[in-house]
Amino acid sequence: MTHLRILSFILILTTTSAQTAIYTYNFCQNSTTGNSPSTSYQTNVKNVLSWVTADSAKSKGYNQTIIGGGNNNNGTDDAVYGFYDCRGDTIGYLCQFCLTTAANEIAKLCPNGVTAIIWYDICIIRYSNQSFYGKVDLSQTWNNTGSKSIRDSTEIKKVEDSVENLIRKATMETNKSWAMDEFDWDYNEKRYGLAQCSKDLTSDQCRQCLQGLLDVFPQCCGTKVSWAVISPSCGVRFDDYNFDQSTNQTGSSPMPNPGNIANSCLVWVPLY
Repeated sequence: MTHLRILSFILILTTTSAQTAIYTYNFCQNSTTGNSPSTSYQTNVKNVLSWVTADSAKSKGYNQTIIGGGNNNNGTDDAVYGFYDCRGDTIGYLCQFCLTTAANEIAKLCPNGVTAIIWYDICIIRYSNQSFYGKVDLSQTWNNTGSKSIRDSTEIKKVEDSVENLIRKATMETNKSWAMDEFDWDYNEKRYGLAQCSKDLTSDQCRQCLQGLLDVFPQCCGTKVSWAVISPSCGVRFDDYNFDQSTNQTGSSPMPNPGNIANSCLVWVPLY
């Protein structure tokens, strides 16, 4: 049985305070047999979440692990594959704080989860009984839009070109799996964009993932100024608010505006 709970991801469309991590979404999948996970599997899940908290204090904001393995007394594999990642502009204490918060929360939200993902606006934690490393996953893709509409349809092409530029930077120019940029807009305005992939993906896989999200942009979000499309493997955000944490971590930012979120829904993105 699948439990979905949506509030608003790593690319949330609200402005955040400089030292705050905001829960946005989680996905939990229980055992297909209807039984709770084995005791050994549940223990390994707890160990993975403890590992996230400890490892994030010394890592560069990303890592993966496997805890357990072999067969337990019931003949089922108890290995847990764990992964965490912070948004590319989020480093140090704020990254660790977000992951620690997320680890505590996912334990509450998914007490019997065999597979689980939790997104905060600047970090993600994921675990499963199956390896997902190095695989593009668009199975739980969803979008988020703000309330402000674009002036006319010519902006759609301009947004697409801007995101294509971000994808190129993330996968070719920097090869860092993420890119953030500022774009000059009409009427002396600015737009800000972010494209990021899970760091276990190759550049080609990252490009495939991000392009898959961009392909659904015109249908889900094309009429809105602020939007995000997110999946377990990658995400794209475009906004008229500068959400760059690398410039805001020591300063102040506008107060959150919950009214900025107009819509949030799941979308299906096919892989070609």
